[in-house]
Amino acid sequence: MCKLYQFVPIFCISLSVVCAKECSIVVLEDSNEFIKIADCSRRGLSQVPQTLPRDITVLNLRRNNFQIISNFSFKRYRFLQKVTLSENKLQKIEDQAFFGLSRLNNLNMSDNTLDLLTVYTPEMFLPIENLTVLDIQRNIQEHNNDVYRYPDVAFGVFKKIVYLALDLAPIPELGQGFQNLQNLKSLIFDRCFLKFLRGDTFENFTSNLEELRLTRCLHYFLHVDDNALSPFPKIAKINFEGSCMHLKQALSMLSSYSGKTLDIINLRGLNCPRFNSDEYPFVLTVTKDMMRYLKTVCVETLDLSDNGIVDFEENSLLSFDRPECIKHLYFKGNRFAFTKGRQIDELNTFFNKSIALKTFDYSFIPVRYWLEENAVHHNEQNYHSSNNIIYLPRSLEKLILSNLLCNDIRRHFMNRRGSNLTYLDVSYSYSNNVVIFESNASFTTETLVLDGHFHAALYQIEIVNFIHVKTLLWRSANLLYAMYPLDNMFYKRFITWFRKLKKLEHLDMSSNLLWILPDDLFLELDRLSELRLSKNLFQSVPTQIIFCSTIKTLDLRNNLLSTVDYATRVWADLMSTNHGFSLYIEGNAFECKCDNLNFIKWIQETKVDLDSRSYKCTLLNGTVITVLEAYETMHDLFSNCRNSIWLTVSSTLLGTSIIGVVLLIIYSKRWNIAVFFYRKFRKMVEKKYGKSYTYDVFVSYGGDCIPWITQCLIPKLETEWKLKICLKDRDFLPGESYFDIEAESIESSRHVIFLLTPKFKNSHECLFEIERVKHEKRMKNIENIIVISKDMTLKDVPVELANIWNYVIFIQWPAGDCDDLDVTWQKLKKWISSD
Repeated sequence: MCKLYQFVPIFCISLSVVCAKECSIVVLEDSNEFIKIADCSRRGLSQVPQTLPRDITVLNLRRNNFQIISNFSFKRYRFLQKVTLSENKLQKIEDQAFFGLSRLNNLNMSDNTLDLLTVYTPEMFLPIENLTVLDIQRNIQEHNNDVYRYPDVAFGVFKKIVYLALDLAPIPELGQGFQNLQNLKSLIFDRCFLKFLRGDTFENFTSNLEELRLTRCLHYFLHVDDNALSPFPKIAKINFEGSCMHLKQALSMLSSYSGKTLDIINLRGLNCPRFNSDEYPFVLTVTKDMMRYLKTVCVETLDLSDNGIVDFEENSLLSFDRPECIKHLYFKGNRFAFTKGRQIDELNTFFNKSIALKTFDYSFIPVRYWLEENAVHHNEQNYHSSNNIIYLPRSLEKLILSNLLCNDIRRHFMNRRGSNLTYLDVSYSYSNNVVIFESNASFTTETLVLDGHFHAALYQIEIVNFIHVKTLLWRSANLLYAMYPLDNMFYKRFITWFRKLKKLEHLDMSSNLLWILPDDLFLELDRLSELRLSKNLFQSVPTQIIFCSTIKTLDLRNNLLSTVDYATRVWADLMSTNHGFSLYIEGNAFECKCDNLNFIKWIQETKVDLDSRSYKCTLLNGTVITVLEAYETMHDLFSNCRNSIWLTVSSTLLGTSIIGVVLLIIYSKRWNIAVFFYRKFRKMVEKKYGKSYTYDVFVSYGGDCIPWITQCLIPKLETEWKLKICLKDRDFLPGESYFDIEAESIESSRHVIFLLTPKFKNSHECLFEIERVKHEKRMKNIENIIVISKDMTLKDVPVELANIWNYVIFIQWPAGDCDDLDVTWQKLKKWISSD
């Protein structure tokens, strides 16, 4: 079956597909251009196929087994404009390999083992001298300290080349042949072993170069001359990301561009810890002298991320002659904090002048961890929170404050009325930094990232009118505790806030321990098209979802689903018919049994876009197979299902007949039976109906009650009274879901004891246990609920127990030693002992 290899923009107005023997062929046409693409990638080829249409214009040979390209391999395909040979095992290319490719303008041979010193010759490149794009990077496998003389004469034939990507040896010699590349605009070195970047390293390249990328020079510390970039006076994009040259040297190289205008300066990750020295330390304080050239440059995008910056001097890091030029500023991964006073004042001054700033990234900043015993208290004289307000520029569109660990002073990032902020990321931030939105104002925020926590978010968001939010990412935030139990302090805030998100389209609440959803959570989300709930604890598809008629993508991977119920399957098919629908359910606990036969068939027959048709499932005997295998061998695996149906019918008929006979006998002997039951009545009502329990007592407690349990409760109940009690710290085994074990233990216990202590009320686990006991009491699985209050009064009893208070036996435990409480012990024994 052919695959559409999408290679061109979507303005094409006609499309046809033809299949060749070895490759997929896609034809794309519009009024201006004819493109025929041959996708021969990942087919194990070692030679160029000769059975393709002669008029193909694009040939993709990526990820095959080519080791050599022989002479005249492409002679048949004279209309080729682009050839991709990347990620093969190429070692040799013969001189006439590219014969006949005079129209070729794009050649990619990256990620091979081609030796620059021996492979390339002028004769090889002459047939393709019209190339505009050549990518041969990531081919050097080994490096040494010898001078590496590049085949400049061979490259010199490319007089029209615009984009050149290759590797950079430790000591390169880039000869005069490169002077012929006068149209070159982008020079890319992605794999770099360079040791010294001199003023004459690039002297033979054109002065018209606009982009220089020298990235990932990691093997040696790169020594740099201040005038190393002087050959490129017209450059607009500089990218040194990940090269170990140190920020001090990189900033000094900008002397060639003092007072000029550049599009991008990327100096991310230049301070490598393994090359730490006194002259070039990893821990860096930015000085005014270091910034003397950069401050004069008019630059749109400036990236100073991950450079070990811990502080900056006055009028240095934030001091620019033309701050109105900066549109995107990145400080990510450094270790400096904007302290109150001078630094916050400088930041406010910078923001006030940065009238074009659109992106500010101050994320992954580990300044100070929260240590409760050494908590910072702001008791200084003349301290006022208004001194720490940072006024964000109204032009700002993207603010990233994720992964901040700055528990020193409080900083208020003020988003004012009229702000253009559309993207806000405060995920995984545990700090005193607060984003404040001016009250009684409407904001244009479209994307919110709140991953990692819910407390801070739910304390703040009630005052914000986020009516334009389209994307909400709230992952790994323990949202279970915001939704359950329904009367907790965050639930109303959570639901109230969701009522405001009427334009929400994308919602991700993955990894939140969710096993239920509030009934009215999606009530007003009539634009929701993507819902992701992966890595939670759902045992069935939440019924609230099937009332959403706009969802196009539903992600329930890695939950505890054993099947997809009938109602959900009908809804999914309807969504697929209406507007297309994708369902992701890989990694669940599906069961292949008689009850799931319709689900197994549906997986193979539905038109819903699934992430697999071969999900793993478990048979009744414990064998793990795939749903596809179950479908293909359904008759053999589930032949007993039909027999079970007939057995059920026949058993029902036989049972009905037997019941009829028994009823006739009972009617004829009714008076004798009445006398018999009358005699046994008293004993039957006195003796409770016996049910098999695993435990006599389940004990729910806080951490401060463990010594009393160990010293008093266990000896009394287990040793003296011979009862079996369940303690979570002793009896729960690792490796299984904690909540599942806890629910099963409560269900298997005859009685439940709640030990009320101060820490009990603050425990999320104990609140879950109360809700579970409520459920089991309604199901009549628990006989007695005893509440023992230690160091607490009746008025301190949690409100969660109010719904079952009529069924609770309350015992106020007096102070004293274990042996002096006979009356209280006897009262407890009365309710839990069967003696």
